This record gives sequence, structure tokens and C-alpha cells, in this order.
Amino acid sequence: MVRPVKENKISARRALFMTGIALTFAAGLAFFAFRSQVLLDELFCLGVLHCIMVLLLILAFVRRRIAGETALGQADDYGRIFWSFLACWGMEALFVFCPDFFIPVMLIPLLLSLSMDAALALCFGIYFVFLLCVFGGLGNQALYCYCLLDMAGIMLQPYLRGKKRLEGMEVYLLYFLVNSIVPILFYYMTYLELSSELFFYAVGNGLVTTALILIFYRPLSLDISRTVEENYRKILKEDYPLVGDIRRYSLAEYRHAMRVSRLAAMCAKEIGANVLCCACAGFYYRLGKMEGEPEIDNALKLANDHCFPADVMLIMEEYGGVIRLPQTPESAIVHMVDMLVTKIELLDQDTMSSTWNQDMVIYQSLNEWSQKGFYDESGLSINQFLKIREKLVAEETLL
Repeated sequence: MVRPVKENKISARRALFMTGIALTFAAGLAFFAFRSQVLLDELFCLGVLHCIMVLLLILAFVRRRIAGETALGQADDYGRIFWSFLACWGMEALFVFCPDFFIPVMLIPLLLSLSMDAALALCFGIYFVFLLCVFGGLGNQALYCYCLLDMAGIMLQPYLRGKKRLEGMEVYLLYFLVNSIVPILFYYMTYLELSSELFFYAVGNGLVTTALILIFYRPLSLDISRTVEENYRKILKEDYPLVGDIRRYSLAEYRHAMRVSRLAAMCAKEIGANVLCCACAGFYYRLGKMEGEPEIDNALKLANDHCFPADVMLIMEEYGGVIRLPQTPESAIVHMVDMLVTKIELLDQDTMSSTWNQDMVIYQSLNEWSQKGFYDESGLSINQFLKIREKLVAEETLL
């Protein structure tokens, strides 16, 4: 069973954004309480609910980030989540000026789904709906209507990903129909009356919601993809603090890290694994040596303080198979490369001057570790193992 990455402490950046998220909730509650002139006892109850939801939210973020389930490639410092909630509270403030039943509430869970998983986005989308109904004095029918719209938005959301702006227009047509038809049906079930003005509101709600999704969702989604890559590339830059720390600690260790990073990325590309993850994990695989014993815990502490991607931290935690055997193909690649580079570095230059000698070291070492079953839990297939081995053999030198 995979042991989750152990958090040594909450990093300063995450703590800052967590505080910011809590403050946005407090400011939102104060705004609606002032506008609706709620009684003190009701405000106290809503304040307690707010505290509970913020606590649950932070606990969910921590668990999902450690498990590698966040939207930002497991490297989230909660900054994007903070801005998402700030935007949601802004929309919530504007919603109070919309006619009952005809509010584009679907936008909130869709926006949140860009910075967290769909389940959490739906939960907090419904929580925003609850607050809207409480402070607006709306009845159960409006609550049911808005919850249904939130659920429909999240259910259709996977069909938006990967599509160009004008592709898959049937999805946008569904968004328009849902946001036009559902509110008017619930309005009729509540008041048992219809008018031409209601149809105008319904069409307007559908058009506004669909247009905003069409215009903003894909660019924001692409921005997340760029952010994921940036999270990896950032920690590999020459001017990154930890890179400089390793170089100052030991030039030999820095060169070793560079070799492992380059070769691991090369092998990952060969089998279609996560190239940037392997490059980062390869570079920081022996980070603990800089801090001393316990090396793995100290490496994870540094990685956590710098908001490393969780998948990189998982590979660092599997260093040498001490705590557990490699659990992913990326972790297996990094171990193979580090083990080979370390062994070849220990041999004298005369011994390794022959390409034949290097090839023999690669074949013997990798076959030995494979026969021990060291990579059995990584999900690495025999074909992928052979591709990696031959790719390393094809290299003129691993140094």
C-alpha cells in the first residue's frame, strides 16, 4: 500500500493562501449579512457553518494535494484556488441583483473545477447556492433549481476539456438549453404561472451562462496546463534557490543530479512517461544528502517547503526503495538511472573508457534489479523496461 507523502509542516505560501481563503469567506459573510440585515443569532449560526466549511475545505486540499489529485499537476500552493474563490464571491455579490430562479449559478462550480477536482467544486458550488438562498430569502424550489443547475454543469464539464472554442457546439447547446429550461420549469412549479417576461429571462440566463463558458473556460483551462509545466520547469532553473544550494554543497553532487535528470527525462520520453516529472525527480532524488540523516525525511521537508509537485515528492520518498518499492514507471526510471550513474561514477575512468564495459554494467545491473522484482509494483511493462535498457545502452556515456 502506498504511504502518502508525509507533510513536515505547511509551507509559508500555502499558509498565506489558506489565510486568504478564510478571509474571503469571512468578507463574503459580512457583505451578505450587512446587506440582508440578518439577526445576530442567525449571523452566529452562519459564522459557525462558515468555519466548518473552511476547515473541511483546507483538510480536503491537503489530502488531495498529498494524494496527487489536484488540478495543477500536484504542485498547487493554493494560489489559484484563492483567486477562484475570490472570483466566486464576486459573482455571488452580483447574483443578488438577478431575478429569482434566473441566476447563472452554474458558473461557480465550473470556475472552481479549474482549480480543484469536480467533487469539491460541486460541493462548494452547492454551498454558494445555499448561502444565496438563505440571504435572499428564497424557498426550497429555488434551492432545488440551483442545485440541479450546478450538478448539470459539472456533469457536462468533462466534455469541455480538450475542445477548441468552436468545436463540440452541441455541448454549448446543452448548456444553453439546461440554463433556459430548468429555471422556467421550477418557476412554474412554484408560482403556477408563466409570462413572456419569464421567457426573456430564461433565454437571457441561458445565453449569458453559455457565452461566458464559451469565452472563458477553454483559455483558463489552457492556462492551467501551462501552469502545470511551469511548476516543473521552475524548480529546474539554474537560478532556483535549491539548485544553487546543491551546487554550493557539492559540485560533484550537482553534476550527478544533472546527469540523472537528463537521462531520466530521455528514458521517460522513450516510453511516453511524464518527462518533466522524471527530470525534476532525477535532479532532486538525492536531495537528502545535503541535509544528512534522516535523508528521506529531510529531503521531503525541503521539497514541501518549496511546494514541490506531489508526484516528484512521491518519487523522492521512494529513494532507493528504503520505504517502499517504486510505485510508478517514473519512479522506476529515476531509480534505474540514479543507480547506474552512481555505479559508473564509482568505477575508475580506465575501466569505463570502453563502451563495451559500460554496456555490460547497464545490462548486468538492470537485469539484476529486475530479477529481484524491484520494479514489479511500478506498473512498468517488460516491453517498457527493455526500451529503457536499450536507450541507455545506446548512450555513448552516462557521465
